[in-house]
Amino acid sequence: MLYEFECKTCNNLQEEIFKVDGCPDEIVCSECGGKAIKIISCSRIQCDSINDVPWLPSALMTLQPDGERPIETRGEYKQYLKDKGLTASG
Repeated sequence: MLYEFECKTCNNLQEEIFKVDGCPDEIVCSECGGKAIKIISCSRIQCDSINDVPWLPSALMTLQPDGERPIETRGEYKQYLKDKGLTASG
């Protein structure tokens, strides 16, 4: 399963894959080494691909300026919005 974790130190969002019965409640943050707490789980690994979200590619075309590294997952999209102080609606 795909799980999402949020670092309590730097607010980094990161996703990790664990077996259903093997996911810890916290992990080490990949950005700062702080404690990242499990916040979301997804029942399908494919659910994070931008190809599985029909509206996301077109949203990214209008959201991201030219020259920025392309967003490739919904997790990156959520982190991008958070970093820019934006919220998704709908």
